[in-house]
Amino acid sequence: MRKNYTLIEWSKDRIWYCDMPYRVAGAPMGHRMTIIRLDNNKLFIHSPIEITPTLQQQISQLGEIAYVVIPNKSHHIYLSDWWLAYPQAYFYAPPGLIHKRSDLTFDDALGNKTPLHWQGQLLQTVIRGSDRMEEIAFCDPLSKTLIVGDALAWMIDSHHPLTFTLSVINGCYFKPAMPWYWRITFNNHTQLRQSIQEILTWPFERIILSHGRVIDNNAKAYFSAAFQWVIPHKLNITTVQ
Repeated sequence: MRKNYTLIEWSKDRIWYCDMPYRVAGAPMGHRMTIIRLDNNKLFIHSPIEITPTLQQQISQLGEIAYVVIPNKSHHIYLSDWWLAYPQAYFYAPPGLIHKRSDLTFDDALGNKTPLHWQGQLLQTVIRGSDRMEEIAFCDPLSKTLIVGDALAWMIDSHHPLTFTLSVINGCYFKPAMPWYWRITFNNHTQLRQSIQEILTWPFERIILSHGRVIDNNAKAYFSAAFQWVIPHKLNITTVQ
C-alpha cells in the first residue's frame, strides 16, 4: 500500500506539520510531526513520523534537516529510520528515552535549558511532576505556536467507535485535555502547576498537538481550561467560547 503523507503549512515559511495514521490499543489516534524552519534555514523536526520517499522529497524542498527532537518517551517508533537517513543531524531526546534507546547515539538530553542551536528562537520546558511521563513542551514566539506531544489530545474529529470510547473515558474527546492515563501519573501537582504556569507566560495563540485536532485560536484559554484540575484558581485568561 502506497503511503502519501502531505505537509501542511501552518505558518508561512516557518512551520509545517504532517499527519499519519497511527493506532493505540487498536484505536486510530493519528500521529503528527511538526517542522520548524529556524533563522539559519535549517529544519527542526519535532516528533518524527514514518519516513517515505515522498515525504523526504517534500521536506528537502524546505531546507536541511539539522535537528531531530523527540519530545517524550513514547514518540520514538520511527526514530531508527531517521537516525540512519540523516546521520548529519543532531538528535535530542528526554533522558528517559536516551536510556531506553541505548541502541542509538544521541547528541544531548532535552531539559529546561534551551540548546544553543535554537536558543533565542524557541522556548522549551519540561512538564514536571510525573514519575512516568517525561515530556518537553516547545513554543515558537515568531508564529505564536505552542507545540506539545502527549500533554494534550483532542480527538473530536474521529468517528471511529473505539477512538470515541477511549477518548471519552480519558476526557479528551469533547475538549482538549491531558488523557486520564497520563494525568494519573502526576503525583507532584506542585511541580506540574509550576510547569503549566511557566507555559502560560509564553507568547502563544495556537497549539499544534501530536494527536487530534490542532487549536488555531484562543489557545491559552483552552490550555488553561485543560489544566484547571491542577490550577484551580481563576486565571486572567479569555474564556473558551
